[in-house]
Amino acid sequence: MTLTSLPRILTLCALALSPLSTAAQAQVSNPVLSAEILPGWTTERGTRMAALHLVLAPGWHTYWRNPGEAGIAPRFDWGASQNVASVRAIWPRPQIFDQNGYRSYGYEDELLLPIEVTPQDGAHPMALLGALAIGVCADTCVPADVAVQGVLRGAGEHDRRITAALDNRAEPGAQGGLTRAICQLHPGDRDAELTLRTSVPSIGRTEAVIVEVPGYRVTDAQTRREGGDLVTQARLRAPRRGDPMIFDRASIVFTVLSEEQMLVSQGCTGG
Repeated sequence: MTLTSLPRILTLCALALSPLSTAAQAQVSNPVLSAEILPGWTTERGTRMAALHLVLAPGWHTYWRNPGEAGIAPRFDWGASQNVASVRAIWPRPQIFDQNGYRSYGYEDELLLPIEVTPQDGAHPMALLGALAIGVCADTCVPADVAVQGVLRGAGEHDRRITAALDNRAEPGAQGGLTRAICQLHPGDRDAELTLRTSVPSIGRTEAVIVEVPGYRVTDAQTRREGGDLVTQARLRAPRRGDPMIFDRASIVFTVLSEEQMLVSQGCTGG
């Protein structure tokens, strides 16, 4: 895959906000991408389980919250929404893409992203307005600015599409049989090598471990299975050359991903 900074930006403009019913949400489209808000339902906690639905042209894909080494990280801004206290994205399991020696994580043709919306005042409707910056890729990758909006009112109703996406979310590592995580850091001149050994039963084909360390860029990650362990080696690079490598083992987040399952855990011990 060739990453380019093309001057062409795909800009999608949403319909003007109007008192839409929950069955008629604002939708935008162009030849590459269409976007809409699925209204979903009110949960027992009083939040709203809705979804952002992106449909891409055949052969195009977009990225998971961590795009990997060859991708564009998505950015969502819901700050212009009305009567909305918070919006939490619940990412479904992505696909693994290996192209030209780079590995990335995302969704081909379609992304249905559940979002849990908390109202400021549950007695009134919520106007959900999102400004999204995502990458869409085929042979090349281009940034896409997406504006999407909808009104969430009433109790709504359950949507099997949203439920299916929720069923594909990450499970806690312990629930999937993960029993321990041991990590070692070997500092170098400009970066450091991280080795993470995770004790977890096989969760399917094409297993990968995605490592996230706050404040550092993670590159060159390679995972291999050694019996009941997954061993991942990766390089950590600080934002600025010469910065000290200060590694907080409790802050590391790692996701064990396969074509069938996704587990997430945080923290590792020295060893």
